[in-house]
This record gives sequence, C-alpha cells and structure tokens, in this order.
Amino acid sequence: MQALNVYLIRTRRGKLALFSPLDLLKDVEAESTGRIRQGIEWITRRRNRVVAWIGRGIRVAHDYYLQLEDKIDPVERVLKAMASTRRFVVYTNTEAEFRRVLKRQRWKHVWWFSIDFLITGVVIVFTPILAPIPGPNVFFYYPFLRLLSHYRAILGALSGLNSSEIQFKDLPELRGLEDNLSGLSRFMERME
Repeated sequence: MQALNVYLIRTRRGKLALFSPLDLLKDVEAESTGRIRQGIEWITRRRNRVVAWIGRGIRVAHDYYLQLEDKIDPVERVLKAMASTRRFVVYTNTEAEFRRVLKRQRWKHVWWFSIDFLITGVVIVFTPILAPIPGPNVFFYYPFLRLLSHYRAILGALSGLNSSEIQFKDLPELRGLEDNLSGLSRFMERME
C-alpha cells in the first residue's frame, strides 16, 4: 500500500488542518478495504439483476454522500483515508503539530460520533412510526451515515497517532502558499 501524503496547512482562522491531494485520496480509497465499499461492491456483483441494480443505486448514493461530506468537512475525508493506510509522508514544521492536530480531530469525532449514536438510537426506536414516510427516510440514513463517517475518522486519527511508518518533511514552499492564500483572502474581502 502506498504512503499517504498529508500536509498541515493553516486555515483562514489560523488553525492547522490536514490536507491531501484529491487524486491521492481517491487512490487510497480505491485500495481501501473499507467494509462499506466492499459491501456495496458485493451487492453490485450479485447475479440477480434487481439486487445488482439496487447495489448500483446504493453506490451512486454513496458517491453523492462523499461529495456532500467534502463540503461539510474535507478534513474528515483525509482522516478516513488515513484509516486505510499505516504509511504517511507528513509535510509540517514539527512532529508535535501533527500529533496535536490528530488528537484534536480524534476528540472532535468522538464527540460527534456520540451525538450521532444517540440520534440514531432514537430514530431506531421511532422506526415503526418513521418507516411509512414515503421517499428516502433521511431521519435515519443521514445520522447513521454520519455515525459511520465519524467512526472511520476516529480510526484514521488513531492510525496516524499509532503509526511507526511516518516520514516528516519540511516544505518551505508551503509557508509561501499559506501567505499567498491569506493575502488572496484579504484581497477578496477588499474587493467585496
């Protein structure tokens, strides 16, 4: 399995965030042995045409969910990709920054996992009432999908914290990029 390149960049608010190029994320996700993707692919390969058709529909819905997830929290997708590998090349100034960001992300996702777990539990209790609602039952699906997503993000943070195959590199050009991004945002604010 290939190493995942992870960059620590400063956001507009000055916090450090994880970033990885989208093409690399897609490659790692494609190699991933994630049970959700495996389950979807298993359903899609069934000989029964109706079951395979439902599997393809689930795959499309899952891909749309990934796009929505990128808009909600792109760092979460990086963490989920980190759950699929144990080898990392991290571009940062210090190792401590990387570990601090991972610990912060782990606690953030543990918190939201707990909230979504409670919401999913309540929805399961009310399933007999909610099930007859026509159309997709977003009252159940969305909290359940978020629950799974937070779980994978927690695994990714733990993978980064526990990995012994991390190579740290300093990337001076990144500081220039951060400066350019902050300068660009100030320029855009002045333009507005």
